[in-house]
Parts: sequence; C-alpha cells; structure tokens
Amino acid sequence: MLTGATSLPGLALLEALLRSGHDVRCVVRPESPNAGRLAGHDVAILRADVLDPGALSRAFAGVEAVAHVAGVEYAPAVVEAVRRAGVERLLAVSSTSAHSAYPSRSRPKREGERVVRESDLAWTIVRPTMVYGTELDRNMHFLLRFLDRSPVFPVFGGGENLWQPVYHEDLARGMLAALERDAAVGRTYDLPGRRPLAYRDLVLAAARALGRKVHLVHLPLEPARRALALAERAGLPLPVKSEQVMRLREDKAYPYEAARRDLGYAPRTFEEGIALEAERLREVGLVRR
Repeated sequence: MLTGATSLPGLALLEALLRSGHDVRCVVRPESPNAGRLAGHDVAILRADVLDPGALSRAFAGVEAVAHVAGVEYAPAVVEAVRRAGVERLLAVSSTSAHSAYPSRSRPKREGERVVRESDLAWTIVRPTMVYGTELDRNMHFLLRFLDRSPVFPVFGGGENLWQPVYHEDLARGMLAALERDAAVGRTYDLPGRRPLAYRDLVLAAARALGRKVHLVHLPLEPARRALALAERAGLPLPVKSEQVMRLREDKAYPYEAARRDLGYAPRTFEEGIALEAERLREVGLVRR
C-alpha cells in the first residue's frame, strides 16, 4: 500500500515497486486533482483521506506493508490505521528538515517520527533531502526554467551554504531497499545526493546542464531579510518569506554511511541528475532545446 503516490517521490517509488514485481494499491485523497498521474500504471486506486484512520484502515486491509510517502506529519492517523488493519510493516517518509535548527521546519517532522518510533510496528523512517528530477519537482524545475530565461541569477549572501539534493530515482531505490530489507527495521536513514555542493555551484551546474552562462548577483542577506520581514508585517504578497532567507544560512549536507551499508544506497551526483532533468524539461517543452 502506498500513500502519496501522485507526488514525485511517490511516483518514483511506485514505479520501482512495480518493476520489482510487487502488487501495489495506492491511497489517493477523494478530491485529489493529481489522480490522473497514476493512469497507465497497473495499480488499484482507493480513495481515502490520510487524516481519517477509519477510511485508511479499510484501504490498508489485507496488505503486507504500507509505504507512507504522503508526509510523516500524518503519522498519528496512519499508525492507528496500520494497527487497525493488522499490518506490521511501515515505511515512513520524513525529510532532512528534521535536522533544521528552525522549529517551524523540524518540529512537525520530529513529532511525526516520534509517533512512528513509539509504535509497536516494524517501522523504518527515511529522510530525503530536496527531491528533483522531473517537471513535478518543486525546486530545480523552477530554477532551470528561470536560468533558461535569464542570464542573471540573484543569490542571497555568498552562496557558500551546502545543498545535497537527491535525484528521484535514486531516492526510490533507497526507499525500496528500506522497505524490503530486514536490516532496515527500527532504523532511520538520511537519503541525500552523492555529495554536497555550495549553492552557487549548484546554480552554475544547473546553468551548464542547459548550455547557458549565468552571472550571479550576490545580495546582502541580512538587509534582504529585514526588507522581507517589513513587507510581511505590512501584509504584502511575497515570493519568499524572511525565514526562508534565514534558512539559507543552514548547510543541508548529510552523511549516508548507514544507508550505504544497510541499503546499498549509491546516489548519483547533482551534475548527473540535473543534466537528466534538463533533458526531460526539453522533451516536454518547458526549456529551450
């Protein structure tokens, strides 16, 4: 059973499960506008809300395992539903945001993880970094489209903060191994890309994947944060929040030795992955050829 199947990581895991010969059911919200993304996949689709333990338990009945990709924040309802349905195995997908020093980012993840860990289930928690790889991602897709249109890119601060995005297919292989391998039971794994790189280098790598040259314009971080905070207090609509600018100071780099040891996890480099995404965006007409 798979929740969150219409998201980028959910679709990637779904395809990995099907390639491995698993029979898959997908729980989709009754009002989901994205259910059409599952068309063409040999899956059973059940409608239930992840906040409704009763509906979830009926959907989970008779399955061997639940892969909960829809958000670890919903763990209380999901764990209860898994218990009601008599399912023992649970893979819960959290995020490396659980490491953040900013409680608004880390607290919901850590609270959901706590619920999973305190359950009597055979659980595994995985924490992906930023997931990218197709037009469905929420970050690199927009970065590539911006770089395709503009020779100038603004960077708050020096751009030295570290990022380690994970390509969706690499994440899917890690999640599948975490679900299938006994060694993963009772463990939590960070699942990042192969190595971290400075944000400015990430932007330059994305530009190279498009065959474009870009000039980075560095904006002082603290004045930008103050200006955004003033605009927020004034109620003005903004593309980013002041806290998001502050979080740019955080390094998002994570070791994954445990995942390599237990799961055989071996993700590709960002340079390799972003080249694949750039080609995908060319195919669907979102960037120039």
